[in-house]
Amino acid sequence: MKTIQGTNLLQTSISQEVAKNRTSPHLKRDMRLFDATALVIGCIIGAGIFRVASPVAGVLQYPGLVLLAWIIGGLISLSGALCYAELGAAFPKSGGDYVYLTKAYGRFTGFLFGWTKLFIERTGTIAILGFVFSEYLGFFTHYGPVGSKIAASCAILGLTACNIAGIHTAKNVQNFFSSLKVLALVAIIATGIIFWGKSGASTNLTNWLPQTFDGSAWMGIGMALVFILWTYGGWTESAYVAEEIKNPQRDLPLSIILGLALTTGLYLIVNLVYMAYVPLAEMAGQKLAAVEMMTRAIGSWGAAAISLMVVCSTFGALNGYILTSSRILFAIGEDHKLFAEFGKINSRFLTPVRALIFNAGWALVLVWTGTLDSIVTYSTVIISIFYAMAGLAVFVLRAKYPDTPRPFKVWGYPVTPLVFIAAMTAFIGSVWTQNPKDTGWGFLLLIAGIPLYAISQMMTARLLTRK
Repeated sequence: MKTIQGTNLLQTSISQEVAKNRTSPHLKRDMRLFDATALVIGCIIGAGIFRVASPVAGVLQYPGLVLLAWIIGGLISLSGALCYAELGAAFPKSGGDYVYLTKAYGRFTGFLFGWTKLFIERTGTIAILGFVFSEYLGFFTHYGPVGSKIAASCAILGLTACNIAGIHTAKNVQNFFSSLKVLALVAIIATGIIFWGKSGASTNLTNWLPQTFDGSAWMGIGMALVFILWTYGGWTESAYVAEEIKNPQRDLPLSIILGLALTTGLYLIVNLVYMAYVPLAEMAGQKLAAVEMMTRAIGSWGAAAISLMVVCSTFGALNGYILTSSRILFAIGEDHKLFAEFGKINSRFLTPVRALIFNAGWALVLVWTGTLDSIVTYSTVIISIFYAMAGLAVFVLRAKYPDTPRPFKVWGYPVTPLVFIAAMTAFIGSVWTQNPKDTGWGFLLLIAGIPLYAISQMMTARLLTRK
């Protein structure tokens, strides 16, 4: 009985602290549907679409299977997007899936997700995007490894400063570079169509499907989805800035669906153009199929054109992830005493300045120590487990909060959430089978968050005792 009372008092104290924070400077609602959609597009389209054609071609030898794999990847992503659209419209609070997991399963689960997502996977992603940006910028500047790290650091620090300056500045940067991303993919498509006669498409696209569609074909599609789902990643991003969207109940779900739909269409057409110019047998040996395709279409200018596209694309994605990652840390800081300093909004800029600075600092550590690739690999499976739990949260929260208004409900319920959960489970199993060692490290990193949660709870309990 005493344990239950203590838990209730602790929860009451936490609620009071959050309410107190809400009376202090708060996030500014300055994002419309276009801004939120641009954020989704900008975070989905990074470097992946320019890079993953080669590993996909390595496991799929027929153009029809490649496009089928991209369609399946888009549909899986859509099933998840629809789940997040319902959750985001029903609980429009900054932090996205951290909020949904906390409401569905409790503070402990939310904390472990936030710990893994932010302190391991998210800052690693920021560092990787900074690296990719600097590598492709090096095509024009020709600096060495140290220069690449300096360029990556400058990009991270510069965009962090833009995000500190206010949501208006951050969203304008995002809108600009998201537009450039779309134009870049349209430029690839247009170039492919204009010089179609040079592509040899009549030969490259003839052997469309295998004569027998057996288990090996499905196995290849499953392996390709590991790369494809990574390229589709980013459709959750507008959920993290729910408190800064002017009409989140309407615009948040629309931004997720519209952003993913537009990106999926572009991805399908771009891959068709790639395959028209570069046969799959050759594409598997090309590190960057996009460069090879553009080179065959317009000559030596192709490599420079793609490098410029990747520079712009990764810079925009970097801005988006810096923006949304700070909101996850902000949400964690509001709920957990250990990170309380990050749950504060700067009164001048109305942004979570301390969260932004911390994320930038941790990302720079990863840039200069070079440990980010392994860390992101370790955390991939764990984050996918939480994604599956978020899909399950649609069922849990409908039962737990039946009276909560739901301006948007998942299309095809209950099949759609079940498809997403099954897909994530299969993805986890696939990665676990292929790389059990790294997957094991991911679970160790997850467990490392448990003592931190205990410390945070003790800090909150001490605060309650003093009062």
